[in-house]
Amino acid sequence: MELGRVDAGGDMTQFQRIMAVFPSLTPKQHEVLAFVAENRTSKEIAWELGISESAVNQRVEGVRSRTGSPPRAELARAYRQYQQDQIAACNPLPEKNPQVPAIPMFDEDRGRDELVERLTLADGATFKVTAPWQEETSRRVVPEVLDGANAGLSRTAAMIAIAGGLLLVAVFGLDLATKLSNLL
Repeated sequence: MELGRVDAGGDMTQFQRIMAVFPSLTPKQHEVLAFVAENRTSKEIAWELGISESAVNQRVEGVRSRTGSPPRAELARAYRQYQQDQIAACNPLPEKNPQVPAIPMFDEDRGRDELVERLTLADGATFKVTAPWQEETSRRVVPEVLDGANAGLSRTAAMIAIAGGLLLVAVFGLDLATKLSNLL
């Protein structure tokens, strides 16, 4: 069916009746119909929107009942046309941007250096960008021995030494506890 077709009695066609209902739909119905226009299934739409499949079907059936119960494919086709009409209804951009003066960029009688001077900002500022971890504002927490060329090896040796020390403390603690329990 075509958009401009009218029945013999002067009545609107089914396609036109469908198109006439779209502006009065809720935002949720528009959201679901946008996916229907992409020929998505109810299950896919439900997954995308994070709602149940029955909620999707309720919204689609609500639109179908208001438009005379057309097939889902016809509803999708009509909604695609409606979306195109909405885009076409937007005001087109003017040919010239009124905020930018119409100054020719390249003049034949000017040199290249003059063009660069004309496009250079007069109040340019220089910024130094450094990462926060590159700034040396506080004392170092990690000794230099653990942060140098052989940092991986040094850190591994330090972890082994700490683990060995903890093991010795645990063994001596257990030995002390057994000796104290024997005294009591």
